[in-house]
Amino acid sequence: MKNYQNKPSFLILFGLLLSISNIHSQSVNNEVSTYNWFDKTVGKENLDIINGTPHNNPYATIGDNNIYLIDQYELGNLTYEGQTYYSVKLKYDIYRDILVLNPFESENIGINLIQNKVESFSIKDRNFIKIDKKDNGVPEFTTGYYEESKIAPDFIFYIKHHKGQQKVISEGTLSYTFKENTSYFLSLKNKVYQINSKNEIIKIFPEQKKQINGFYLMNRELRKTDLNQFMKNLMKYINNSLSLQTK
Repeated sequence: MKNYQNKPSFLILFGLLLSISNIHSQSVNNEVSTYNWFDKTVGKENLDIINGTPHNNPYATIGDNNIYLIDQYELGNLTYEGQTYYSVKLKYDIYRDILVLNPFESENIGINLIQNKVESFSIKDRNFIKIDKKDNGVPEFTTGYYEESKIAPDFIFYIKHHKGQQKVISEGTLSYTFKENTSYFLSLKNKVYQINSKNEIIKIFPEQKKQINGFYLMNRELRKTDLNQFMKNLMKYINNSLSLQTK
């Protein structure tokens, strides 16, 4: 149950919610529906997640580029201060590492969620987690949001989405271009590695060198068109190869 404090209607809504919970089964789908009903009844403007700062994008850009992972709000799920919110509109500013919530009808209004209160979120079937630590062995692996793929309990692949900025001055007008600069990490048996190159991957898995070289050869087109998916597939391939070796 979300923590709605000092709201006169809370006891009435709580009673209604208990009644609904008794009628519905305990399935995940019904739980999601119940939470959505509660959020709608109380009013989105009263939700505990509406406590960040207004979002702004001060960067005038040239061409088809922007500061976001996806340049529009997408329905997703959010875990914030231990509570899960379903089907909320989210947008991820990967230049400044800011998760933006749109709780209102107008998509011109956004709220920057407080990062240390965000635990995880999902957008378009992609799962993200907030890492709150710094690995001294891998200084690039710092606090922030990471796309997470749990391939196995001790084999977790992370993508750190980021965009670099370049200023452009033309006829006295300042504009910007943003280009994605993605980093890849692997948590293997609770040890983190940066894996931005084939050599770094082979150094971790020297016994898989032949298989890794073969994977790169067979998936050249995917690597050119969608490096993120290429790396996800490669990590799954390596984990499967390791599993076969141990049998």
